[in-house]
Amino acid sequence: MSLLPQISTKKMHDIKRVRGQISCAECRRLKLKCDKKIPCSSCIRRGCKSVCPTETSPAQMKRCINKSPETASLYTQVETMSQRIRDLENALSTLQSSISTSPYPEISNSLQEIRKPETFDALGTLTLDRRGDARYLGRSAGLEVNVISSSQIEDEEDEDDHFPAASEEISQLPKYFPFASDCSWDVGLSLQLILSHLPPKERAWTLAEFFIENSPLQIKVVSSEELFDELLTPIYRYVSAMDFAGQKCPLSPTRLAVLFICFAHGSMADIGIPMYCAESEDFLRLSRISLSLHPIILSPDLASVQALTLIGMFHDTGGRSYNIEAAWSFLTIASKLSQSVNRESPKWGLDKKTLHRRRTIFWEILTWDAMLSLSLGRPPCFFGAHVDTPLPLDEDASVNEKGDTEPGFHHWRMSFTRDVVTAVSDITLSSDMPDYPTILNLDRRMREHPLPEKYDPEMQSQNETSSITLKSFHLTHFRALVAMFIHRAFFAQALLQSPSNPLSSVYAPSFLAAYRAASIVVHCVVKHFYKYYQILSRFWAIWNGRKFTILGLIVTRCPSSPLAANAYEELGLAVNLFKMGANHSDKAKRGLVRALDWAT
Repeated sequence: MSLLPQISTKKMHDIKRVRGQISCAECRRLKLKCDKKIPCSSCIRRGCKSVCPTETSPAQMKRCINKSPETASLYTQVETMSQRIRDLENALSTLQSSISTSPYPEISNSLQEIRKPETFDALGTLTLDRRGDARYLGRSAGLEVNVISSSQIEDEEDEDDHFPAASEEISQLPKYFPFASDCSWDVGLSLQLILSHLPPKERAWTLAEFFIENSPLQIKVVSSEELFDELLTPIYRYVSAMDFAGQKCPLSPTRLAVLFICFAHGSMADIGIPMYCAESEDFLRLSRISLSLHPIILSPDLASVQALTLIGMFHDTGGRSYNIEAAWSFLTIASKLSQSVNRESPKWGLDKKTLHRRRTIFWEILTWDAMLSLSLGRPPCFFGAHVDTPLPLDEDASVNEKGDTEPGFHHWRMSFTRDVVTAVSDITLSSDMPDYPTILNLDRRMREHPLPEKYDPEMQSQNETSSITLKSFHLTHFRALVAMFIHRAFFAQALLQSPSNPLSSVYAPSFLAAYRAASIVVHCVVKHFYKYYQILSRFWAIWNGRKFTILGLIVTRCPSSPLAANAYEELGLAVNLFKMGANHSDKAKRGLVRALDWAT
């Protein structure tokens, strides 16, 4: 073996190139004649003398390494001419569409080649917090989900430490959640300690009514019958006996967790107490403490799925514990566990009441999971092709003035999720971006599901009950958000293609649909907020900044568009709304800063 250092073939070639013995690397790559000077005349002429003689230019890089005025001028002219060509093609396509249904033959191929969406390779966003923890947001995630203040993180780290627990043992239970150990504590004694934190009976019934009636979430994970007849009545009958000796608690730890998280939601919807008071946070911790007494990972039951779902929804909707990451984690666990406890078969002989409850819970979870996944740009837990659970019976169906049967609130939302939302999440969150005909097909499917007349804000009378009005708000907001998720990528592409007039772009349908959805959300929120601000201001959903992004882009990127004036006016309405909310909500305050950035 030689003791002399070995020189690689590449290094030998580089030495020869420096000496001028062989062609430079760039000329060899492009098979050009090289005069073997340093730099060679060919590299000087092509504007890449900095890589001569040993380096090569990246194959996809623009040949503008030499920043000479002549080169910069040429590239400016090319970009200007390219934009003019696209504008002329748009104008010609518009003229052709007015006289014929077929595209103009001379530009149809060029349109397909030139206008490939530049947003197709968007992978999303990877962020690092101050502790260095990575967080992934997919391409459908909006700006609003990336706003988590440092104070929230600090509060979450010690949120259980200040709870006035009855013993040191019970105060440690949330530390084990959701991985309860195998009977390292006395479950019976722990339950008795937890029951000592139940609210007075009168307050308990009031909180339950607020949960059922006042919450704008209108969730049906727990029905009124179950809450009052199966949870509240037995536990308060048991507590009122004042003699726990020899008596078994009528509720399991997981069902007790369901009761406490219902109290938390009810407290958050109680307009008679200050916003984000400690009561709702205490009930949230009691729910987690109760769940810690049962090994929900090893032995899940339906009640544990209900409790996890409601805890996730609590984190997602408001309060000091707002954290969309926590919401996603809880909903993910609930979604996975629901697949083991919510399946059904005719051979099992389940009664109608049990079937209805299981189906209702399953579709509520699936709906929330799909929307949260779209908000974060992450894959959902359920894939449409894998779902065969029938919808629950429609208990709220009604007959309109024309004599047609219309679905009730929950049934419409679940059927819309089954037919539209699952398809939107399956397609738009896939690794490959869909083509435009697929997007238009999703839009068609959405429009085939109009709102029922009694929930359509354009057809409602001024004397509708608050329950109907809040349900109308929820469905209108829900449907418009889905439209934004469908069209947002091609809305951006229309702005990139034709910034002077996106309506002339081939993606004009998406531009219009996204604007209309944002406009609907703004007018819907403004209309209902002034009437029900005490309720709506407590929940994060109305402070969603997605509508700002769409309206703000129209105003700032294409001010000459026919829609820009209306978009600016609606942006002003949203700013005024957030100014009102900023006095009550930190989320609204942060959203106001973003809105003012767009408006100014």
